[in-house]
This record gives sequence, structure tokens and C-alpha cells, in this order.
Amino acid sequence: MSSDGGASSSRVTAELDHAPQPERRNPMPEIRPRETVILASDFDRLVTWYVDVLGFRVTRRFDDGFHYCNLETNTGIAIGIGVASEMGVSPGDRLGNTVILQFEVDDVRSFLESIAAAGGSIRGEAAFNEKDRFWFGMFTDPEGHPFWVVDSNCP
Repeated sequence: MSSDGGASSSRVTAELDHAPQPERRNPMPEIRPRETVILASDFDRLVTWYVDVLGFRVTRRFDDGFHYCNLETNTGIAIGIGVASEMGVSPGDRLGNTVILQFEVDDVRSFLESIAAAGGSIRGEAAFNEKDRFWFGMFTDPEGHPFWVVDSNCP
């Protein structure tokens, strides 16, 4: 939070809410949320890891013609896992991804300890941001997909 108690961010948000919007010649159709898709090299292994370690449950699975699995947590996080080769993708250095999923947990340190014990890799140890007063860290799943993890105080 800023030294002004958050007033500056509220002011910016209010200004954006009232800013004139450019007229669109061809309005985009409405978009709606879907799952974030993770492409796997070892489909079954990665689905099992997300279920056993992160607590996702399988909501749908396709194994005929292509492999895809919809997963969801009790808190509503939805992901899909597909097979990279079936999508024509050859995974490279996944740490170079420009899109990173971020999860919120109550205790970042113990969460990262659990991830490490279950075959994930810690890429950023649990650390405390003094300025904004929150805990954060980074891990990767067994195939190297990066994730940020923060506590509920993260702005």
C-alpha cells in the first residue's frame, strides 16, 4: 500500500473509469474467462502431479483422438493440460515464458516446502516484501512451467 493509504491508486482508478474511451470501428465481441492451458511433454505425469500436489480435480478428460484434461480447484482455479506435440509445439526453456500463472496461499514458505517435496523446483525462495508487506516466491512444476505464489497481502 502506498504512503497515502492507497488514495493515489484509488484516484488513478477513478480517473480511468471516467476517461473518454476511443470509439471502435469494429467492436470486439464480448470475451469470457476459460481455463489457462498448460502444454505437457508427459501428459499423464503432469495431470497426476496437479491433482496429487496442487489439489486440482479432473472435471473432464479426453483421450480419444487427442489428449486434454480440464482441472479445477475447490477455490475455482481452472486449468487445462494438453499434449505439446499434439498441438505442434516443441517446448523450449519454459522459464522464458512471458505468461506466468500466479497463485495465492496463506503460507508461502510452507507451500514452497510442499512443492519441493513433491517434485517441483523452487526458483525463488519465500521472501518478504518490506515495502508492500507481503510474502512471495516462485516455483516450477516437474516440466518447468513457472508459477508465482503470493500471500493475501500482495497488492
